[in-house]
Formats: sequence, structure tokens, C-alpha cells
Amino acid sequence: MVMQYIQFILYISVTAIITNYIRFKGNDTFNKWILLISSIVVVAIDGLLFDFLHMKWLVLIFIGVSVVCFKLYGGIVSALVSWYLICLQVEKIDIFLLLNFLLFAAGIVFFIHYITKIRMDGNRWLKQLIGNSKQLNIFREVSYSMQQTLQLQKLLQTILTSVTAGHGLGFNRAMILLMDDEGTKLKGIMGTGPMTADEGFATWDKLTKKRYKLMDLIEIKEIESTDKLLNEQVKKIEISLEESNFLSRTLNSRKPLHIRDIDETDITLVRFAVQFKMNELAVFPLINQGAKVGVLIIDNPVNKRPITAEGIDSVIPLANQAAIAIQHTHLYTKIEDMALKDGLTDLLNQRAFQKLLKEHFPTNNESELSLILIDIDYFKHYNDTNGHLLGNEVLIQLANVLRQSIREMDLAFRFGGEEFVVLLPNTEKLIAIKIAEQIRENVEKTPFPYGENQPKGCLTISLGVASSMGLKTTATFELVDEADKSLYKAKESGKNKVVF
Repeated sequence: MVMQYIQFILYISVTAIITNYIRFKGNDTFNKWILLISSIVVVAIDGLLFDFLHMKWLVLIFIGVSVVCFKLYGGIVSALVSWYLICLQVEKIDIFLLLNFLLFAAGIVFFIHYITKIRMDGNRWLKQLIGNSKQLNIFREVSYSMQQTLQLQKLLQTILTSVTAGHGLGFNRAMILLMDDEGTKLKGIMGTGPMTADEGFATWDKLTKKRYKLMDLIEIKEIESTDKLLNEQVKKIEISLEESNFLSRTLNSRKPLHIRDIDETDITLVRFAVQFKMNELAVFPLINQGAKVGVLIIDNPVNKRPITAEGIDSVIPLANQAAIAIQHTHLYTKIEDMALKDGLTDLLNQRAFQKLLKEHFPTNNESELSLILIDIDYFKHYNDTNGHLLGNEVLIQLANVLRQSIREMDLAFRFGGEEFVVLLPNTEKLIAIKIAEQIRENVEKTPFPYGENQPKGCLTISLGVASSMGLKTTATFELVDEADKSLYKAKESGKNKVVF
């Protein structure tokens, strides 16, 4: 008997080895049948060695394997087959034995279902925990990046990159529209992502090769240069909020809007979907302390991945943080404007002049900075004759003439009192003299209130021009001093003229 058990164990071991070898050669269904046949072989070995002495117990293995392979159906069939074979062996019909086999199969089915449910719940909770951990990490990194800048462009770049980066929330495309100053329109500011799927795959391929992390992308990605096609379209967007459309509804409801199907009755939505080839999108309101800041729009035009409720939930904290950061940036910009702009003329003030003069002052002879210093002729006479209120009107009007007379690259300042300054970066002295003469002529032609009562019959200005080229030192005050000397010469030699 001992030898028979040793043989039994040996045969089972060989069967197990052969089964494991063969099952890697086929698909899942093939593997199930191999496992089932192996359990039948074990029963057959018992029959050969022990004349089916252990058959009632070994068929339980056969039933269990059948349940594992083919679930309830396999359990019922194997229970019936096993019962039938045993009945043939004992030549007796035992209904109680059949019920035991069926109950055993049902128990195995229930046990497997229970274990599977526990595993699935565990995997789901683990997946959710990993997802929440990832979101918290993203939120931490993005919040840190937001706190490092008060520049709107950099801030928007951080928000959009965190929404679309693979190490971020992983959406294919995102756009930000902000409220205008009047609060009646949404204007497109910036977007990131492709206009087409091909463009998206090309970008992914490039980023994958570089293996950038989220913080790397936030630091290096210049959205407006890398996503030119999208930004060209985004910057054209201007949508009225006085009309009922998907954007106004989102802001009014203060809740995210998930659009799975394009509503043909919403003209704004239809135009948006056609322009950006959208089939499904989500819109997030950017609201801070009740104030409507703008909207964040996301979609997946490349991988066509459906936008889920979990995906929307992951964006909401970021959208809320973005609204606060954008509002703070707007506030900072207003405060900075107040600090660097003249309250009367809205030109840059002397503080801004000192700052920008240092920034633009050339450090070598390869570039040239020119400066025009301007003074209103006989301005004391004008104030004494017409009063300071009209004098202020003249300063405002002169500032407008100055803006219209200079180039986009030039910078105009109110230096103090009736004096104004124009900085001309990368401009040689001959061009600076030409621009100064143009300013003088435009002022002379402009009808100022009671200008005809001035000593020269109209309001005029004197201008002193200086250039950084040829200065004895690289001190900024020397450039201002040279311009001031030229202005003094213009005043002394009859006024209403340009002197270099």
C-alpha cells in the first residue's frame, strides 16, 4: 500500500509538470480544458492504483476545477457526471450524494465569487488611492508653481500644462477663456494641445523620448510657440455672455458642464465644436469669491478617451485654485500699474522710467538706446492764464499725441510736471531725431484748449535728444544728463525745436 501511495504521488507530480508545460502553449480556453483533463487523469490514476478507493473525494477536486474553469455551468455538469460514474460503480442511485455534489459546486461558486469581489474591491480602492495620491501630488506641484509667479502668461501656462501633461491629469487639450474688463464677454487667452490627432501623436512622441516630468514641462514648455495653430484660433474667440450659450450657463450654474453630444440649438457650441473638431468636452467655471474669472475647457481629440466623472472631479480642485491665482494676478497687475503709471495721463511714471532705463541700457556697443526729453513751452504762462484744470487737460491731450506719434517698441513716460520722456530701444540717433521732429510737428498741429493765447500762437514743445553711443561711461544718468543739456539748448535757442 505504501508503494502505491508513492506511485500515486509520483504520477500526480508528473501530471502537474506536464500540465504546466502544455498550458503555456495555448490560449485561455485551451488552458482550462488542460486543467480539467488533468483532474480527470488524477481520478483515473486513483482507479488504476486503488480501484477507485478515493473516488468520492477526488471527484470533489474534479468538480472544484470545473467550477474554476467554467463557473456554475461547469460545476453542475461535473457534479452530474461524477454522480453518474459513482452510481455506476456502486450500482446504486444515491440522490443524497448528488445533492452533496451540487451543494459543493454551489459553495465553490459562491466562494470564488466572494473572493473575486474582495479582490475587485481591493483593486478598485487601491486604484482610487493611487489616483488620489497622484492628484494630490499634481496639486502640490502645480500649487507650488502657481505661487512662484505673478505673471499671467506663466500662470496660465502652468495651469494648462498640468491639465494636459501625461504626468499631470492627462487630457489631450485645454483652453482658457477669461472675462473682459466689462464682464460681458469671454475672450480666448491661451490653449495647449493639438488641432489634429496627427499633431498630437507627433508631440507625444517627442515628449516621450525626452522623458519630461510635470515640473520639467511647466518650466520649459512655451505654449504659445509650441501650439501656434491652436493659440491662433483661441485668441480669435470672443463670446458674449449676455446670450444664452454653453459658456454662460456654466458660469451661471457655477458647476462643471460635461457635453457628450453637441446641441445643435446652441449656435455658440456648434461653432466651437466645428472650429476645434470637438465631439465631447467638459467646461469648468473659474470663480473666486463669487467673481466670474473665466472658463477652462478640456477635451480628448487625439486618443478619443471618454471624459469620466472621475476625470472631471480631478480637475475641479485645480480649476478652483486656478481661479484664485488668476484673480490674484489680476490684482497684482492693477497694483503694479498703479505703482508704475501716472494717475493723470496714464503714461508710465518716473519710477517706471528708472526701472526700464536700466533694463534697456546697452551693455556693449552692438546696440544703441536713444532718449527724448520733452518740455512744454511757456506752460507756467498757460496755467496762470487758463487755470490748472485746463492745464491738466493739456497734459492728458499731449500724452495722447505722444502715444500716437511713437512706435510700438518705444516707451513714453511722464517725467514730472510738464516734462515727458520717450525711450527708444535699439534706435540710432538719426532715427531718434526724426521721431522727435514728428512729435514736435504733431503737437504744433494739435488744437489745444486756448492754445492760441500762448506766446507762439499755439501750444508747442521743446525736445532734447541723446544717444547711448559715444557716452563716456555706461552710467544711465549720463544719458539723461545729455538729453537734459540738449533740451536746455532747445529752450535757450527759441523753443519749439529739436536739439541733439
